Amino acid sequence: MRPRIPALLAPLFALLCWGTSAHASDYLTISTGALTGVYYPVGGALCRLLNEQSGSDGLRCSVRSTKGSLANLQDLQEGKSQLALVQSDVLHHAVHGTGPFADQGPNRALRSLYRLHHESVALLVGEQSRIGSLGDLPGKRVDLGSVNGGDRVTIMALVEAMGWQAKDFAPTAGLGADRLQGLCDGSLDAAFVVAGQPNQVISDLTGRCKARLLPIDDARITGLIEGSTYYERGRIPANLYPGQTMAIPTLGVRADLVTLDTLPVETVHRLRRVMDEHLKQFTRLHPSLITLTQETMTAPSPAPSHAAMQDDPRAPEPLPDAPTLMPESLQPGSVPSEAQPTQTVSGAEATEAIAAPEGEAATLEGETAPAQPPSDAAATGSAAILEGETAPAQTPSGAAATGSAAILEDETAPAQTPSDAAATEPAATP
Repeated sequence: MRPRIPALLAPLFALLCWGTSAHASDYLTISTGALTGVYYPVGGALCRLLNEQSGSDGLRCSVRSTKGSLANLQDLQEGKSQLALVQSDVLHHAVHGTGPFADQGPNRALRSLYRLHHESVALLVGEQSRIGSLGDLPGKRVDLGSVNGGDRVTIMALVEAMGWQAKDFAPTAGLGADRLQGLCDGSLDAAFVVAGQPNQVISDLTGRCKARLLPIDDARITGLIEGSTYYERGRIPANLYPGQTMAIPTLGVRADLVTLDTLPVETVHRLRRVMDEHLKQFTRLHPSLITLTQETMTAPSPAPSHAAMQDDPRAPEPLPDAPTLMPESLQPGSVPSEAQPTQTVSGAEATEAIAAPEGEAATLEGETAPAQPPSDAAATGSAAILEGETAPAQTPSGAAATGSAAILEDETAPAQTPSDAAATEPAATP
């Protein structure tokens, strides 16, 4: 009698057979941001959609947690991911070889796929700071974003548009990785946070720590917006966070989904088909995506669009206009040599704790499980801003808690071999 394959080995045998028949280009990894930012669940929403439709379109997807825009561009160049979420101003500098990319020169291989959610610059001040407006910041202890992070690019553009320099603020050395905790204990007067809305970090700081949001509204900021193609006016809606009863005007950027020109046209065609047919479903997977439309998602980007995104792929799109604005503080050589330890998980895991409208469950059954069990080091509520810095470790309270969900960090899964086993759900906690 022919020996039978043990029941426990059957799933592995099926997986090996699937892996030998799948093309490498069918599997996509997307570099996103910090686990408690907005990039991470947005990337998870995209992966969830692609994985749900993999039976008909053949695309599989996993999410990679990183420090954000600069690290994501580096991931693309090193082949660690095929898709990346990048701030519009950072993308502009990368395409033109300016700012932190001056030493590297223009990156002619970057291609735009979609323009996604808006990101706002939030100005938070401590409860006892006695800061009443943007103009009160000089001389105060102000956090200017994570070192070598995309948020620092945006914040320094704002600072210099106001005619200030980093030396105009009081020193903030010694705050450590949990630097935004200074808004709670009084060791920090103010901080800028660049993130999609709503955001868990901002919710925590305004709720637990009683930090206040202030407007970023000045003629010089208007000049910054009008003098560039990648900044825009932003607004944080009223009642989004505890104690915030009025809408807050501010400066904004966009999150662009980008790739390289080497990503096969057929792969992008399949991705585009999924997005075209299931856009409404996609926009319901995270609050920051609700307002997206076909028109806004395909609006001109700082990078040329991929050939498969053009109506006539034979006609190459011209390079966007040369930069007209660049903060003096954006010195060459600031791109990090290595991102913080990254985690790769399936799309279902990345959207596990996202609040789904109309009571929809955010859990997708049958997604790829992590290669290792969740790490105990990923403390519940270990908040980080968009570019990967840590914020207070408390669960947010108030209205904003319905928006940006925190995901417990999982161990890295293989970037090229998806599993058909059921996903192990991580425990839920911008």
